[in-house]
Amino acid sequence: MFRLLKLCMSLAAFVLFAWLGATVPLGSHTLFEHLHAIGQTKESKELVDGTKQVAEPLVDDVRRRIGNKGDKADHGDQRDKQAQLPLAPRDAGVAQDDFSPNEKRQLRRLLGGVERHASLK
Repeated sequence: MFRLLKLCMSLAAFVLFAWLGATVPLGSHTLFEHLHAIGQTKESKELVDGTKQVAEPLVDDVRRRIGNKGDKADHGDQRDKQAQLPLAPRDAGVAQDDFSPNEKRQLRRLLGGVERHASLK
């Protein structure tokens, strides 16, 4: 019940913020118009371009690791092709691990502790 009330209050606060930001003038413009004007300045565009340049190697590395080919991954660079990891195979179904009764008991105890800990949050 408390979660539902919290969700409703958060949603109402968001709607109120959006309405105020779009309709209430702060000087000659509304809040969102001011933010749009700030986003169109030369400095903010330089900030975005600089951030993209710094983040590009990281993004390419992540794309290579998950096996997706991104926009920038099609350079034809031999190193990129060698570094690309193979795609994971499809799910093979139920695990075929054989556990002893003692190991099963230890796993149940461990998982039970995790569930109790999670319920306390």
